[in-house]
Amino acid sequence: MANRQPRIGAAAARFCSLLLFACGTLAAAGCSSSATPSAAVSSAPSCKAPEAPTLPHAAGSLSESDSGSFCLAPGQILDVFLTAPANAAAGTRWARIAVGDSAVVGYGNSGVFTPPVNVTPGVFVGAHPGSTTLASSLPDGTKWQVTIVVR
Repeated sequence: MANRQPRIGAAAARFCSLLLFACGTLAAAGCSSSATPSAAVSSAPSCKAPEAPTLPHAAGSLSESDSGSFCLAPGQILDVFLTAPANAAAGTRWARIAVGDSAVVGYGNSGVFTPPVNVTPGVFVGAHPGSTTLASSLPDGTKWQVTIVVR
C-alpha cells in the first residue's frame, strides 16, 4: 500500500502562512533595542494607540468613527472595518481602503473571513518608521482618513 500524506486545504495553508507571518513579526517586534530613535522617527507626528483589536492577531482596530493619528510598531498588524451608515441605500459600501505610502504601511493578509455585506475590511502591517494615511470614501462623497505613524 502506498504511503499517502494528508492534504492540506487552501484555507488551512493560508491560515498557517498567516500564523507563521504573525509569529515572525511578533518575535521581531520583541527584539527592539534601547538605542535612541532616529531623527526620522522622532520627527513623526504625535499619535495615540488604536482601539482594542477585533481580530486576535492584530495590535489594534479602527472603524469609520475613528479620526486622527494612530501609532503602530514595525511588524504590528492593524485591522480596519468601515461600516456603511444604517440609512444608506442597500449595497452601499466604503471604497477599498487605500494606503498613502506602502513603504510605511503595507497591506496585510486578511486570511479567510467574509465581512458582512455593508462592511469594507482592511488588514495593514507596519513596515518601516514614518507616517502615512489610510483613506476611503462612500459613493455620496463622504471621506474617511486617518494617519498611521510607524515607530
